[in-house]
Amino acid sequence: MTRVSAGDPGLSRGMLSGEPAPPAAAPTRWVRLGEPLAALAALIAMGLAVGAAALATWLLAAVLAAEQVTFAWAWSRALRASPGTIPLVAAWAVLADVVLLVSDRHAYGSVAGVIGAAVVVAVLYQLVLRRAFTLRAPVPPRAGGEADPAGRPDSTAAPDPTVRVSAELATALSGITLSALFAGYLALRAGHGAHHPADLLVIAGLLGAGSAVVTARLLGWAGLAAVPAGLLGVVVAVAAGAVFGALGPDDLTLNAALATAASGAAVAALVDLVLTRARAAGSPAAGGTPGGGAGAAEPVRDAAADRSAADRSAAVLLAAILPLACAAPLVYLVGRHLPG
Repeated sequence: MTRVSAGDPGLSRGMLSGEPAPPAAAPTRWVRLGEPLAALAALIAMGLAVGAAALATWLLAAVLAAEQVTFAWAWSRALRASPGTIPLVAAWAVLADVVLLVSDRHAYGSVAGVIGAAVVVAVLYQLVLRRAFTLRAPVPPRAGGEADPAGRPDSTAAPDPTVRVSAELATALSGITLSALFAGYLALRAGHGAHHPADLLVIAGLLGAGSAVVTARLLGWAGLAAVPAGLLGVVVAVAAGAVFGALGPDDLTLNAALATAASGAAVAALVDLVLTRARAAGSPAAGGTPGGGAGAAEPVRDAAADRSAADRSAAVLLAAILPLACAAPLVYLVGRHLPG
């Protein structure tokens, strides 16, 4: 049966493929470096956002926009979307930030209209994409497993354009929604109504989410199982929130810092656990070779190596950015409604 993913038919290992990934050789060096690289990327993403939140709302918006664009590339790459999906996801995510900042109350709900418009644009884009896929569709496979005139076997024939467009649409809509979650930090930082300093609440939430991911990844690198590593990550994140509340400015109470950091840590740790489990479930078998054996042509192996390097970069970036994005709504709700 033909594997299908958004934008890379038959050959990709995208999460929308519907079948297990083909065996591929995973370099031992990358297996050892993947976890600390993810921890370092999460630390950088958290540190930039924390520093920006401490200085100014517009600076936080700039940092979040950069992380949203990075997420758009990593998400589209992980799901094998077409190149046009990347600017589509990034542009609407940044537009959601702008709309939130220029709205009167800087309410989180103001991004809902942007997402609604993005859905319409994404559907129209997929209709254009479907026509392009249909025009480029190859001749149906021949009977008896013969290769097509270009020498491509039936197993790698392009799938139905409708299936490809459905995968593309799922990638675009999920990417727009997830990247727009970042606006929760902006809504808390710029909005009114919180009983505690908004900038310090954002810092506490980011500190909790980032600390949980960094700790869990480092403990996983040390050999600890994913669930205990995630739980210890939450403990460390809550402790970091307590230290921030105890040593920070007097107008941020210890309970407020603890609650905000814990909310960010809980969501980020859960998302990180899902990513870790998904990576483990899709790990290539040891000793496998891309392309299916020693007889594969050298250009095919080179192309597979290029794809693999980009996939690893996307995985590291997703591990660093996606937990922070998913933690934003709960950080916003807890920070906005904490009693004084």
